[in-house]
Amino acid sequence: MSVSEYCNGNTNTLQAIDNESDNKLTIIQSTAFGKELMFTTVGDGTASSVIVNNAEDLRKIRDYMDESLRWMEA
Repeated sequence: MSVSEYCNGNTNTLQAIDNESDNKLTIIQSTAFGKELMFTTVGDGTASSVIVNNAEDLRKIRDYMDESLRWMEA
């Protein structure tokens, strides 16, 4: 797994790539989207996206990721 962060001024991107396949997770934050985050997965040549456009849903994702991190570090 490799994780890279990119920034070109008005767009920030975090991309995680599975080293064993072409599977990717990309998270994009851009002023062009307004106050939205786009989560995109790509696997076997098929892309799917989810837009998070409110703080409450993003907090739920954050809380879940925080709990997952504690679990992995234990």
